[in-house]
Amino acid sequence: MRIIITIVVWTAICLPGNALAWGQEGHSIIAEIAQRRLSPAAQAAVRGLLGNGSLAAVSTWPDDIRDSRHTTTKWHFADIPLDKNDFIPERDCKPDAANGDCVVAELERLRTELRHGSRQQRLEALMFAVHFLGDIHQPLHTVADKRGGNDIEVTITAAGLTCATGCPPEFKTIKTEFHRAWDSDLIHRTVFNWGTYVDRLETGWLKSAEAGKIGLDGGKPADWVVETHRYAQTMWRLLRQDGVIDDAYFEKALPVLDRQLAVAGLRLARFLNETFEEPGSPAPRRTR
Repeated sequence: MRIIITIVVWTAICLPGNALAWGQEGHSIIAEIAQRRLSPAAQAAVRGLLGNGSLAAVSTWPDDIRDSRHTTTKWHFADIPLDKNDFIPERDCKPDAANGDCVVAELERLRTELRHGSRQQRLEALMFAVHFLGDIHQPLHTVADKRGGNDIEVTITAAGLTCATGCPPEFKTIKTEFHRAWDSDLIHRTVFNWGTYVDRLETGWLKSAEAGKIGLDGGKPADWVVETHRYAQTMWRLLRQDGVIDDAYFEKALPVLDRQLAVAGLRLARFLNETFEEPGSPAPRRTR
């Protein structure tokens, strides 16, 4: 069993992400924020499952295995119509034997698996939790319309913070999809290195009053997806009809981008801390 676990973690660390969610940078930012805020009990549990691996290193594993495990496909998002302001499981999280249900339902299950599953189940549950806490905070992962914006072509002309001080010529204009722009392109426009983005949030948004409140408040996945959907509605409606993401759009998107990445990290830390501090929760020994 230890050999199987090692292979799973090594695969997660070595394989590149498939750009199906925040992208490697976004998920790494979220995971690192959470890693810095784990309680001693959660730190011990994570070390027992990952050994020397970090949460960031395994944060894109669910994307890596998505093509081979189709029953996980719909766990990455929730299909809420753009014009709706609530989450209704019967409408937005329909069970599908072939492709799963939705991110809200899976996050509810993961807490139980992290506490009571076999070692292999807990390892996979940890990697899923790290990833899906990120996905549920990516605005376009809460929108059913146009496949969450994947069917909307956009052109990014926004200079952003990186390009304000000089950037490669190929970054001057990017033709992409609206969903992918939110997955990774807007992050690249801000700070090209994800570690630098974490530092930026640690000295910026994460010192805000809202960050302190979110760090103390709980909430459930159904609450988070509705909150994220409200940001999706705003960002969707701000998109120009010609699909150009310019500096004006970027300036409005950046505070939302910062908030959602930071909030996801805070809530991931709380999710893991609460899970592993529950009486009777396993604290597995560290693997060698």
